[in-house]
Amino acid sequence: MIYSTLHTEGASTLIWEITESETDLKKMLSNYEVYVPEFKKLRTNKRKFEFLAARIALNILAEREVIVNYTSEGKPFCVDNNLKISISHSGSWVVVMAHPTCEVGIDIEVPTDRFSKLYQRFLNKTEQKSLFDANDLRKVQLAWSAKEALYKIIGNEAVNFDKQLEVMNFRVDNEGSFKGIHTLTGKEFTLHYSISKAFNLVYCVDN
Repeated sequence: MIYSTLHTEGASTLIWEITESETDLKKMLSNYEVYVPEFKKLRTNKRKFEFLAARIALNILAEREVIVNYTSEGKPFCVDNNLKISISHSGSWVVVMAHPTCEVGIDIEVPTDRFSKLYQRFLNKTEQKSLFDANDLRKVQLAWSAKEALYKIIGNEAVNFDKQLEVMNFRVDNEGSFKGIHTLTGKEFTLHYSISKAFNLVYCVDN
């Protein structure tokens, strides 16, 4: 079921809550035949549902059938199409983002307290002091999603989240933006976020 669509900075985003059956999703994916060999390799129902929903969503955003493949770094791209895309999933949610010319990165996360134990793995010492609050994990959760989104844009030069990416301190609201820096190059990115009861969403358009 389509939850909502967003249009910002020239990019289109579709958020999908998976409530359909596998059979229903296959029927909705008009070019499913193209993906049969890849689909048969998927082992879990969750992964199958995410796979199908993401490709349906991309067809909707592109307003035509597109074929998704992956680079050697695992970055999704549209075959024979210049559309820049990003895909994320968490729980029963899938989100896809597309832009005609700019690289994009997006991450969706169902809120969880696991970050209370994991934050030291992806935040540097400065970030830990400014972003971590044991009583309010929203900043830490958004910082994780920000780094996921930036990694999807930058690639392997941003694989070490605590060393190669840094999130600037920011005020948490229902929605807003903050800065992230790729420390190897000094390049600054603007990340946008939205918080709901069901999920947190962070995205970036590399204009």
